[in-house]
Amino acid sequence: MDLLIDTYGTYIGCTGERLVLRLPSKSKKRIQKEYPIRRVSKIVILRPSSISTHAVKLALEHEVDIVYLGAFGKPIGRIFSSDSKGLATTRRAQLEVSSDPARALTLAKSFISGKCRNQITYLRYLTAKCGADFEKAVTQTETILKTIEAIRPGEGARDQLLGIEGFIADKYWGSLKQLHKFPGRIPQGRDKFNSAINYGYGILYNEIECACLYIGLDPYLGLYHSERYGKPALVLDLIEEFRVPVVDSAIFPLFLEKKLGRRGDFERVSKTEYRLSPEGKAKVVEAVFKRLNQTVKWKRKQRAVKDIVQDQSQHLARYFLGNESMYMPFDFSLLL
Repeated sequence: MDLLIDTYGTYIGCTGERLVLRLPSKSKKRIQKEYPIRRVSKIVILRPSSISTHAVKLALEHEVDIVYLGAFGKPIGRIFSSDSKGLATTRRAQLEVSSDPARALTLAKSFISGKCRNQITYLRYLTAKCGADFEKAVTQTETILKTIEAIRPGEGARDQLLGIEGFIADKYWGSLKQLHKFPGRIPQGRDKFNSAINYGYGILYNEIECACLYIGLDPYLGLYHSERYGKPALVLDLIEEFRVPVVDSAIFPLFLEKKLGRRGDFERVSKTEYRLSPEGKAKVVEAVFKRLNQTVKWKRKQRAVKDIVQDQSQHLARYFLGNESMYMPFDFSLLL
């Protein structure tokens, strides 16, 4: 269970093996809720709160991640056990693969192929569900995606990948705009649509980063996204295959069904810029975590999507170590 702290002024304490939340109320008496620590997998703090040292120690003893999310959904800090995670051999193997142009390109192509296939799958799904005419866009994207296998290691390989990814992204977001008007996909955009999507990606970003840290992977040593100071390149690589299944397909329907976008869901920052209000954040958080907790048949077992995120990190670690011959991205069609 993910424990979401989204009430301003919440106090997180503990008694025995239970976390105790004390929430402010209009009356003098605070509302109190208790949760067995063994049932909690993560504490996500969305709004200003306080947590006791005893609660922190209890969480760390049971490997419960404590993360603070910023105004735009991205983790701004986390309380993490100082015990080493994973083996040094895993990180050495990761470094060796990232330094090998051919193997790094193979993984980069897997990440981008997985993302683009999921975008195509979602367009096909919307075609059937909404009666939209996306057939031309789907055909064009499928055709250009096939050319990805022809890319060979070299100085221009990354630019070719970026070109294919960009072309398919333009067709994908352009198709979604036919169903709901928004300015287009702008990574740092502050319009209503991009503010909601970016907040959702921030939550997903946290799941990926947490999985990397617990498996023992270096989140800053990527294969496709270029290394830059303070930029967790591997997290940005792994997030690609989960963008559509976890965020796009969870938040876009909120706009289509007019469940998100009302006056109370956003706060105006400037004439053209908005940010999610507490009410809007709650809707996005609920939609994304509902998808993360959705179960699907995965490797012959029913697994929650958030557990599959962890599995994929382990899958990648095994690839680095040479225990698996290829990396297979998550397929969105499993959720449909």
